[in-house]
Amino acid sequence: MYDFHQLSPHDFELLARDLLQASRGIEFESFKLGKDMGIDLRHAPRAGIKTIVQCKHYLRTGFEGLLRDLKAEAEKVTRLKPCRYVLVTSVPLSPQDKEKIINVIGADVLTTEDVIGAEQLNNLLSLHKDVEGNHYKLWLASRAVLDRVLNNATLTVSEFHVQKVHNDIRRYVQNNSFPTALQILHNERVVIVTGAPGVGKTTLANMLLYEHLEKGYQAVVIEKDLRDAKDLFRVGQPQIFYFDDFMGATFLGDRVAFSAGEDRVILNFIAMVKASPESRFILTTREHILSHALAQSERMRQADLDENRVILKIDDYSEKQRAEILYNHVYFSELPHEYQDQILQDKFYLAIIRHKKFNPRLIEWLSTFRRVKKIEPDRYREFITNLLNDPSEIWRHAYHKEITDAARTFLLMLFSLAGKAPTTYAEQAFVRLNTVRGIRYGYPRAPEDFRSAFHELAGSFVTPGEHHIEVLDPSVLDLMNSVVRETPENFVDLLIGCINFDQFFNLCRFLKNSAQFSLATAVATQSGSIYEAIKACMLVPRKIQLGANVVGFRGLTFECRLATVISFTDATRNEKFITLIALLFERLNEEWKHQDVNITDGLSILNSLQSAKWLQIDQFNEISTAVRSELIACAKNCSSNDLRNILEIENMDEEELEHLRSAVEQYLVHQFKVELSECKTSSDVHALIDDLETIQHRTGFAMETQLWDANQAMDEMNEREEAYADHMQDEWKERRWDQRHSDESLDKMFSSLKRDR
Repeated sequence: MYDFHQLSPHDFELLARDLLQASRGIEFESFKLGKDMGIDLRHAPRAGIKTIVQCKHYLRTGFEGLLRDLKAEAEKVTRLKPCRYVLVTSVPLSPQDKEKIINVIGADVLTTEDVIGAEQLNNLLSLHKDVEGNHYKLWLASRAVLDRVLNNATLTVSEFHVQKVHNDIRRYVQNNSFPTALQILHNERVVIVTGAPGVGKTTLANMLLYEHLEKGYQAVVIEKDLRDAKDLFRVGQPQIFYFDDFMGATFLGDRVAFSAGEDRVILNFIAMVKASPESRFILTTREHILSHALAQSERMRQADLDENRVILKIDDYSEKQRAEILYNHVYFSELPHEYQDQILQDKFYLAIIRHKKFNPRLIEWLSTFRRVKKIEPDRYREFITNLLNDPSEIWRHAYHKEITDAARTFLLMLFSLAGKAPTTYAEQAFVRLNTVRGIRYGYPRAPEDFRSAFHELAGSFVTPGEHHIEVLDPSVLDLMNSVVRETPENFVDLLIGCINFDQFFNLCRFLKNSAQFSLATAVATQSGSIYEAIKACMLVPRKIQLGANVVGFRGLTFECRLATVISFTDATRNEKFITLIALLFERLNEEWKHQDVNITDGLSILNSLQSAKWLQIDQFNEISTAVRSELIACAKNCSSNDLRNILEIENMDEEELEHLRSAVEQYLVHQFKVELSECKTSSDVHALIDDLETIQHRTGFAMETQLWDANQAMDEMNEREEAYADHMQDEWKERRWDQRHSDESLDKMFSSLKRDR
């Protein structure tokens, strides 16, 4: 007998639907969410005989709560005028209870036969075993199965552990990884579940374990050492061995290899299980740790464990599965109603499940009341948003405790490159930074450190492309952001380790956004080394020879470099860096002898000088004068947008304005029609019109003809875009219909959280 406590309202509705379809031989569809909320299923064939079903899963308030809500909904049922009305509830019902329900709804609508309580549901389940088997939560989380599981537990499995897994089944949402892992266990007898932190490895392993316990396997949960499992191995007896985070027991702190014979012990036990038809072995580990093990152990590489491996990824969860994960965690949580209502308000749950950093562990955190009880309900949504935007805690433990120094250096290197870099360049940057940190902190280095660190992190912190490496998830950069803020010495290491000005530019943006005095203070302690590093990378030439007569440019412009060094000097207020400004300005003057100023980056120099707060920067008035002169001199060949930006330079004198009027005249004669013809969309033309109007206002130039031409082009583009929009309307409507239908399904599911209160 089931009491159905292990099912959520959504699970219960699906069970009721399948049982009614099996027992009555008709198909039911979900009822659209709307004004008649609470009507869950219906059967409406063309003949017009309409059957409506309500599913009431009232575990908390029981019959009293059920009757209370039915009284409130009786009028809705009457308005719907069904030919047949069916009520399915998980509440046990006596004959007297059924009579009370019929009296509330009305005997003209509801009959005794169509009031289905817990007893009748159990009877239907006994008649339709296939339905029972399909609803794995129903039987897997039942008391009877729990008793069988406890009977199959050895002394190494505590009742507490089994009970915890039993409770977690209610929250579990099955995806494709479960049948895949189950098939591997059946075929290979050993499965290794890997993935990033928080993706659901332990949960999947627990479900696999529990299902085998229900089938009569004896469980051996390995807490510390595989040698304990060998002592409990019994040939011919169905046993399932479970080792959660098995590499965590080996790779503690900065250990970079197995201690004597540890890899042999693991592989020998795996071989022993594979040789025994009655044995199964489940292991879990984080992907970066397993990758590290494979890189360090020749035995592990030769074992060819790929066929035993299941890699969990967030992308494996569909939107519906994400919604069910959130729904189950909230429904089976201890969150008070006012917290649940914050998730329901304005359909905030959609923002959660569609967030790019959605993660099952985050959902567990935000739905655990002991973690959020100090947060006022009206700030709960803010807490959730902050957690989703910066889930760095998920990666923190692995970063500090489970990877090597070389791997941490690798992640810092990627952070300085904004999370992505070509593989060859990443290796050069790593070698430099690894040398800096190795000397500074005295840890050992080896020529293969780059390759070892890469393989250690691949699939867990980073993902390899064909010719590049990038972080696996944006939250890895969130972690590194936090790591550098909390330990300013890391910021210093990155500055000293720069091999390219792009890295320095990224670090300067980080410094500007951090606005932390501790970073500037840390820079002061190593100003000499930082000075040399910046000087070396800021003077690297941009020009490269691509062929016999072909020249190209790479890297940031010297104008951008100067603007960045000015801002860095202002932020750190270190006089040593003043010299860098002068050196770079001298180099920029050499550059201007051969090519024009870069207008956008030249303007950024002026902005850096104007926004500087350190008085020492004021000595560089000559830079401001020189940049203004170069910008005005090259204005005669620039676009409307560049002209507009130059005209917005503050405090221009009449001579400068006259030069710019001449440049505007040149633009109108030679550039305007070309620029107008290159506009591809109405927004491009709109931007051009906006530039022309600003130039006209600043110079007094009459531009009626050009503005008329631009507006004509705008009208023509609007017509073409409207025609295209009409052409795509049907496809758009279809996509919107699919999205709306999906949203309505999710709305219906989450609305059930307000029932049974």
